[in-house]
Amino acid sequence: MKIIVRNQAGIANKYLRFAKWKIRKLSRRFYNLIYSEIYVKKISKSPEVYIATIKMGVPGNDIIVSAQSDDLDSLWSQLSIKMKRQIRNYKERSYSY
Repeated sequence: MKIIVRNQAGIANKYLRFAKWKIRKLSRRFYNLIYSEIYVKKISKSPEVYIATIKMGVPGNDIIVSAQSDDLDSLWSQLSIKMKRQIRNYKERSYSY
């Protein structure tokens, strides 16, 4: 599986490694994950607000998950919860046919 990172906010690598680790962990449980792209942007400077979007390539339509927060730890925790939920929904839809 290929993971592509677009870090336009200039955040530390430890947060990106954590996101990659979460995605790899999901890919072990869900074998149809082909690739993943992580986009991180900084929206504002005075209170630093970040927005992160993760695009997961699966057969059929891609899964796109997005979240924004001023704290990077809460941002990644929100994204991991949303990724799990979207993968679970995708599995239910693909196995129901």
